[in-house]
Amino acid sequence: MANRSTASFKLDGFLGIILLVAFFVGIFFILQGVFFILKWVAPALLVAAFIIDRSVVINYVKWLGKMVRSNPIYGIGAILLSLLGYMVVCPYLFAKALFKKKIKEVTEEYEKSEKGEFVDYEEISSKPNKEEPLELPRLERMERKQQNSDYDNMFE
Repeated sequence: MANRSTASFKLDGFLGIILLVAFFVGIFFILQGVFFILKWVAPALLVAAFIIDRSVVINYVKWLGKMVRSNPIYGIGAILLSLLGYMVVCPYLFAKALFKKKIKEVTEEYEKSEKGEFVDYEEISSKPNKEEPLELPRLERMERKQQNSDYDNMFE
């Protein structure tokens, strides 16, 4: 067989690079749209988180204050990042408030069900009654079915 000496220009490598760049550009525009929406919705989510469970927001602010007192550089950095990334922090606090509310509801429901339900029981004396002997029904031996299979014959 003769070797071909024609030059073939393969597009597989270039097509892969183009698809990879298109994929990342698409992700960039999708995330840009999500952050644009979050930029306007985040303050409402912060207010909703405060209404649902104010301890979440208050504890976050206390945590920032503790961080400033223990390590001022990291604390100021955390405050700046919280202010710059408010569109991520506010949905996080909202989700945390919803999660805490749901956990609180489930635990309250569990506690109500524990307190409200009574289990029927029969009181049994701890002293055995010697006048009435305990009679158990007779057990009949079950005959083993005779199965003639190759597996059973291996053990005989």
